[in-house]
Amino acid sequence: MSPFHFDGLVWHWPIAIYLFLAGVSAGAVFFAILLKQFRLGDDAYRSPFVQAACIIAPLSVFAGLGILVIDLTKPFDFWKILVFYNPTSVMSVGVAVLMFYQAMLFAWLACVFKKPLLAFCEQRWPRVQRLLKWLVSAEASITGILAISAVALGAYTGFLLSALTTYPMLNNPVLPLLFLFSGLSSGAAGTLLGGVLMKGSPDGKEVHFIHNIEIPIILVEMVLIFTFFVGLILSGGASKIAAFRAIGEGFWGWVFWGGIVFVGLSLPLAFNLFMKASAKRKFSYVAVTAMCSLTGVLLLRNFILYTGQMTVA
Repeated sequence: MSPFHFDGLVWHWPIAIYLFLAGVSAGAVFFAILLKQFRLGDDAYRSPFVQAACIIAPLSVFAGLGILVIDLTKPFDFWKILVFYNPTSVMSVGVAVLMFYQAMLFAWLACVFKKPLLAFCEQRWPRVQRLLKWLVSAEASITGILAISAVALGAYTGFLLSALTTYPMLNNPVLPLLFLFSGLSSGAAGTLLGGVLMKGSPDGKEVHFIHNIEIPIILVEMVLIFTFFVGLILSGGASKIAAFRAIGEGFWGWVFWGGIVFVGLSLPLAFNLFMKASAKRKFSYVAVTAMCSLTGVLLLRNFILYTGQMTVA
């Protein structure tokens, strides 16, 4: 049996990329909000790390949706799911969450970059300036709603797979939490990597702040992965078979232990702890740690998607 082609395969790698990009977007927004609220204030727009997060968040969503549309059997009918919503469909609910998240995201971006935007619109577009001032007056509410929407989007990536009830490994209550925290981890990594590539200081206060949060997130990820598989094993039957097939056999076993556990979790945790204890963070440490985290999360999405469809209840 090929690791990428087997009986029972419904969703393949484009769905994993879509789930990865949605998680990156949600995580980047989450950390951008935290940086603005607790470290940078109204000058957040000057930070290369906040700028990187503000670029990554919308582009990741657009790229993910583009991949999803291209993968559809009838891509030109995609507009129907944007107009006709079915509250009993997890896909339809997800699209609604995504649309609302994007609206709040662009409203929040306008608030973050209010100083340069207001100055630019002052003489050119007075009506746009009035709209911006109205958004700025509601910034606190927009920020809170966006934070909740980002968390909802991150968890939704797991709910989407858990809706496949015929697959015991995917129909797991831990999956939304696992995808939420791995999405936050990828968002932190994307923000850090983008920030240092945009000439942000690898030893700046933004990096210290994100790393202090990233360490417990990685530890929670480890606990959730452990809980995920222990629950499957203790459930017995098809769930037990799915768990052992995923982590103990062939190609996907190597991906799990080598790619996810070692590269995606252990190395970033070790690098973070090393940088926390060292006198100064360097570009190479920050960049390598971020790339390891992103690689691990991408592999996790593919691993769960493919191995989860190998065993049918």
